[in-house]
Amino acid sequence: MKRYNNKLIFILSGAIILFSGTAKAQKDTTRLRKEVEVVKAYQPSISDAFKINDIPQIKDEPSEKPTFNYSIYSKPVFSSFDLTPVQAARIVGDTNSQLERGLLKGGFGNHQTAYGELFFNAQPDTKSNFGLHLKHLSSGGSVKLINDDKVDAPESLNAGDLFLKNFFRSSTLTTTIGFRRNAFRYYGYAGNAIPDSLKDHILYQGEKQSFLQGNFGLNLKNDRTSGDLMNYNLGLNYQYFGARTGQKEHLAKFQAWLDKKYNQTNGILEAGLTYYKVDSILNGVTGFFGSRQQIVLKANPSLMWKDKNYLLQIGLNSDIVFDDDDKAKLYASPKLQAEWSPVVGVLTLYAGVDGYMQHNTYSAIARENQFANWFHDVKNSEVPYVLSGGFKGKFSPKTNYVAGVSYAAIKNQHFYYLNSTNRFIEPATSDFSLNNTFDCLYDDVKQLTLSGEIYHAASSNLTFHLKGNYYSYEMKTLEQPWQMPEFDATISTIFNTDGPLQFTADIFVVGERKGLIRDQNTTIITLTGEPSYSYNYFTLDPIIDMNVGADYRFSKNLSFWGKLNNFAFQKYEQWLGYANRGLNVLVGASYSF
Repeated sequence: MKRYNNKLIFILSGAIILFSGTAKAQKDTTRLRKEVEVVKAYQPSISDAFKINDIPQIKDEPSEKPTFNYSIYSKPVFSSFDLTPVQAARIVGDTNSQLERGLLKGGFGNHQTAYGELFFNAQPDTKSNFGLHLKHLSSGGSVKLINDDKVDAPESLNAGDLFLKNFFRSSTLTTTIGFRRNAFRYYGYAGNAIPDSLKDHILYQGEKQSFLQGNFGLNLKNDRTSGDLMNYNLGLNYQYFGARTGQKEHLAKFQAWLDKKYNQTNGILEAGLTYYKVDSILNGVTGFFGSRQQIVLKANPSLMWKDKNYLLQIGLNSDIVFDDDDKAKLYASPKLQAEWSPVVGVLTLYAGVDGYMQHNTYSAIARENQFANWFHDVKNSEVPYVLSGGFKGKFSPKTNYVAGVSYAAIKNQHFYYLNSTNRFIEPATSDFSLNNTFDCLYDDVKQLTLSGEIYHAASSNLTFHLKGNYYSYEMKTLEQPWQMPEFDATISTIFNTDGPLQFTADIFVVGERKGLIRDQNTTIITLTGEPSYSYNYFTLDPIIDMNVGADYRFSKNLSFWGKLNNFAFQKYEQWLGYANRGLNVLVGASYSF
């Protein structure tokens, strides 16, 4: 443990020195203010349209939730498929009326990578606003696994979103429509390489997969008011999610946030109603293939008092889950949030107690790990409490910081592992079949998280952003928190020159992780009649992924850009058995209009 902590400190220190003169570019309209501002108290909001802005922001939360959602794997570091090319404009959110309304981007790279993206924003009149976003990203070719076997790994992403805003006298109605199709291949497997003649038996139910998602949403939000008027934010959303393997999910949500001030006290209510149904899955309650249907009711009332240098919020978080195949379950936890600023704008101390129920829908798991078993039905997780505390503020007018610690109890937390079985191919013979999709094991866990973040604006042209987390897990029954890292860190720097050239540099670091393969021995039966298992353990090496990018502004409207991902040529696995592509090069052009 100490060895990797020392390695992390060395990496972070060296990276800051290495990239002190490089970074990423964007238009002059996004130049930094010389003084950065500490994030204010939390205010619920719904994303405003489509912004293209690479300047990092510290988004600290007074109550840090445990990082069990494998969010580190959403970073663009892990494959060319996840590339985020150099971005060089801001389409919405800027009051400069001279800004162009659209941005068209395109590029190509090795691994047969093709990329195209369109942003468009228009304001037909003073009472409405319209935005459109289209994206295509695809790659092909082969990937060399850790066992040196070369396998085909094509991927593609097609997505589109549009929004329409209508502005009324004291409120805004936002309508959103979107779709997303993600197609890929289950290309990986762990262990020794196998001959081509046996690869047809690796995944006997097929090797191609695609996810199709469509969504529609309505949101009504009033402008922030003062006095005795009520603030509200109401949302109604529907999502369809379908898989090539036959699964179909319907998810409808109504959410409400209400805030009413009584003298010096704010009464707050967060409420919601969720309808969820999915079919063609292996029902986790009945143990049979079929459907699953749930209704979730949420009610989180609280009282809040705040002033210039303090904030106190006391409340209750509660969820009731009604399941067609199980008894109703009530999840309840206290909510306490406290902040105190002895020096306003310079130092804020915070502490809190929180808890929640994690609704693990089919689509949420598919997004978290696209290589999860396609008929999965993952249990909901419960977090009875999260104890957190820390401090945030400014070292100087140009430097923000956040440091925190949290301790959380999690029930029914899922951990991914690979499962393989012996199956009969012919009546007189048997063959070993590897399953290269992930199943889940569950455990009750206590997690300690130490986190820190620094954002420094050295000048209006040069910024640095450093963020890191250290995790400690106390397992109840499992030997390891499978696939979870001991630490992760991100270092980013952005450099906007006064000339046409602009640069970016990023380093993503993920600590060592443990992987598990469980082999089912169908030829050996235990005394209870259950199959026996053998276990293979793997260590996934730490990841240090370095990325650089450059942008050349040829004219007011035309830019050329390039990006190198993983230019250190590190070979690593995001998930056990699934290696990355190695070096990825992407070049292209951007045209604003």
